[in-house]
Amino acid sequence: MTAKAGAVPTDLELVERCRAHDEEAWELLLRRYGSYIYATALRGFGLSQPEAEEVFQETVLSLFKNLGALDDPRSLKAWIGRITANAARQHLRRRGGRGGRAEMPLDEDLPDEAQAAALARVEEAFMVREAMAGLSEECRQVLTLFFYEQRKYTDIAAALGIAEGTVASRIARCLVRLRGAISKES
Repeated sequence: MTAKAGAVPTDLELVERCRAHDEEAWELLLRRYGSYIYATALRGFGLSQPEAEEVFQETVLSLFKNLGALDDPRSLKAWIGRITANAARQHLRRRGGRGGRAEMPLDEDLPDEAQAAALARVEEAFMVREAMAGLSEECRQVLTLFFYEQRKYTDIAAALGIAEGTVASRIARCLVRLRGAISKES
């Protein structure tokens, strides 16, 4: 199962290509999920930047070693999330305590409610980022200015060179598209 030239490969196609030792596929996989791995370690487990980088490296090494053991390539993202969480827990155990911004039990398989909430926020942010990437440039700009940069309508209108009255309708239209894109991913 190979993707057409220029097409974005599915997770299933990426896994197959990685298993066939395709270096480009590994690069694509890390580009697709690298920020997810890092954000899970950093925000989900409250690790410092250097600690999150260490967990990232451990996770990537584990992916390289164990991709052949993945039973269902369609569950790649969830599998990567579990590997990252395990690497973060191991890091915290080696460090000898809970530490970080997010408390978590070290002797339990499942994270506590605060940990689960933090991981859910990381997952949600990743899903929104993926969906935003599929939107038109016009939508990405207006939603970024409004939600991420928290700019006022007058500032957005000036930045985009549109009428102030157009900003609200564009945001509304683009939010509908974003919701649709998120629905397709979930």
